[in-house]
Amino acid sequence: MLKGATSALPVEAPADPEPATRRIASASDASPEFDAHLSGLNARRLRSASWGVAAIVALLLVINVMLPSLRLWQHALVQIAVVLYFTTLGFVCRSPRAPQWPTPALPLLFGLGTATTGLVFSIDLAPYLGANPAYSTLILITCLAPLWPRRVLLRVLVPVHLLYLLIVFDDGPLVPFGLIMGVGGTSAVALGWFVALLQCRAERQAFDATLALREQKDDLAAALTRVSHLLDQRNEMVATVAHDLQSPLAGIRALLRTVSNLSATDGGKLREIARTCADMQDAITRLIDTHAVEAGDGARTTVDLEQLFARVASVAAPAAAEKNIKIICDANLRRARAEPVALDRALGNLLSNAVKFSPAGSVVRMNAQSHGGGVRVSVIDRGPGIPAAESTSLFKKFATLSPRPTDSEPTSGLGLYIVRSLAERMGAVAGFAPNPEGGSVFFLDLPAP
Repeated sequence: MLKGATSALPVEAPADPEPATRRIASASDASPEFDAHLSGLNARRLRSASWGVAAIVALLLVINVMLPSLRLWQHALVQIAVVLYFTTLGFVCRSPRAPQWPTPALPLLFGLGTATTGLVFSIDLAPYLGANPAYSTLILITCLAPLWPRRVLLRVLVPVHLLYLLIVFDDGPLVPFGLIMGVGGTSAVALGWFVALLQCRAERQAFDATLALREQKDDLAAALTRVSHLLDQRNEMVATVAHDLQSPLAGIRALLRTVSNLSATDGGKLREIARTCADMQDAITRLIDTHAVEAGDGARTTVDLEQLFARVASVAAPAAAEKNIKIICDANLRRARAEPVALDRALGNLLSNAVKFSPAGSVVRMNAQSHGGGVRVSVIDRGPGIPAAESTSLFKKFATLSPRPTDSEPTSGLGLYIVRSLAERMGAVAGFAPNPEGGSVFFLDLPAP
C-alpha cells in the first residue's frame, strides 16, 4: 500500500490502637490516595508536555511555510489540528478541576493524542521521507510524559501498535521499509512501556517513603506533646509542693528567733538549724522562680514601684536583720510597665543577692529613676563588687564567681539567670555597673507606663 510510510501512597490499615501496628499496603493493592496523587502530578506534567508538543509541531509548521519546496501543504493541515488539540489539552490540565478527574483521564487524552499523531505523521510523511521516526518518537513521548496507572498504558499501546503494523505490512512480503518501520516502532513500544512501568513504580516507592516519614513525624509529634504535657504536670506539682513548703519553713525560722537563754553549745546548734532552714527556703524560692520563668504567662500592666519596693523589702527583711543590714527604698513615686509577679521575683532575687554579699551592718538601697524614656530600678550594695574580668559571666546559668556571700549563705548560680530571663519576658533589660563607692549596682531598665 505504501512505498515509504509512514506509589505511592501506602494504604493504612484500619486505625489500630498503637501506631506500631500500622500496615503499609503493597504496591499491588488498591490505593485511592495514590491515584489522587497521580492525578495531581499528571495534571502538572501533562500541562508542560502538551504545550511542549504543540510548540514543536508549531515549529515544524513554520518550517513548512518557510520551505515550500518540501511540498508538505497537506501535512500542514494535520499539524494545525495537532497544535490546536495539544494547546487546548494544556489549558485543560491547567484547570483547577483537572486533578479531580479520574486518574486515567488525562493520560488517555494525552496518550491517544500523541499515539494517533505519531501514526498519522508516519503515514503522511512516508511518501515524501520514506521510513521516518515520527511514530517511534511520539510513542516514547506517549509512554514517558504521563505517569500511567497500572495496565492502562497497555490498553492504549496494543490496539494502536497493531493498527500501525497492519498499515506497515499491508503490501505483503517484507521489504526494507516495512522491516525498518516495524522493528523501530515495536522497539519503541517495548522500551517505552518498560520505562513507564519503572517510572510509575519509582514514584510509588518514593511516595511510600514520604508517607512513612510523615507518619513517623506525626507519631513523634504526638509523643513529644505527651511528654511536654507530663513535664508541665510535673513542674506544676513541684512548684505547688515548693510553694506549700515556704510557709512552714518561714514559721520555723520565726520560732527559732524567739528562742533565747541557751548555752553556747545549744546556741550554735540553733544557729545551724536556722541556717539549714534558710538554705531550704532559698532553694525552694529559686525553684518557684525558675517555674515562673518557664511558665511565662503573665500580663503586663502598670506597676506602682513604691508598693513593689515595700513588698520586696519585707520579704528580705528577716535575712537582712540577721546581718544587721538596713534596706532603704527610694522609688521616687515612679511607675513602670511590667508583669507584676515577674518583676516582684526579679527584684526579689537582686535584693536577696545584695543582702547575701553585703557585709554586716551595711546598707542596701533600692532606687528608681527615669532613664532613657523608661524607668531604671537599681539595687545598690556595698559588698565586694564584681571583678571586671568576671562581669561577662554575670546573668549566665550556674555561673560561679569569685566573690562569696559574706556570711557563707548558699548560692545556686541561678539567681541572676532568673533575673535576666524574667526581664526579657517583660521586655526589660537586666544589667550591672560597679558602685563608685564600692560594691555593685544591679538594675532593670523597664518600659514607662
